[in-house]
Amino acid sequence: MSGFGFRRDIANSRLIVEVAGTGVIQATTTAVTIPAAVTSGLTVVAGGLAVTAGGLTITAGGLTLVEGRFTELLTVVDDNTQNMTLAVADIVAGINVHTTTSSGGAVTTDTGENIIAGIPLTANNQCFISYYINDGNQTATFGAGDGNITIADAGNTVLAAEAAVLLWRRVTSTTVVLYIVTS
Repeated sequence: MSGFGFRRDIANSRLIVEVAGTGVIQATTTAVTIPAAVTSGLTVVAGGLAVTAGGLTITAGGLTLVEGRFTELLTVVDDNTQNMTLAVADIVAGINVHTTTSSGGAVTTDTGENIIAGIPLTANNQCFISYYINDGNQTATFGAGDGNITIADAGNTVLAAEAAVLLWRRVTSTTVVLYIVTS
């Protein structure tokens, strides 16, 4: 087949797949790379793309979903205490059910530093969404934990038998702002 081949780059411990004299894939023991010379990107026609470890990072161009829906694996954390601390592990779990009873409930967040490290949020303006459900019979009021966290709409409450979307945004390498979106 003319214009197609493999080249071993022994000095750099990699195998290069070439098409028409251009390296289109470089493989090492730790990575498969599509070089910058390939300007059309990567197309997966059938079978999909599965990333089983290490995650997927998109540094430019965003992510477009043409068909189907995004799905998430979320865990429910149920807290049946009047006042709860929303620890980073609870936030990462994704769904927090809080049963408020007798004279209102308080929800105190973890610290900004813990949230940044535990989610993790690796760049300014990265966001993470979690869900809060008040399945009790009292109003829940959110408060910022000690250390570099601000609640954008301080004083916002979640009524009994209501829910909220919690949007956590990294502002600096140590600071987080929480936005509480309720109906």
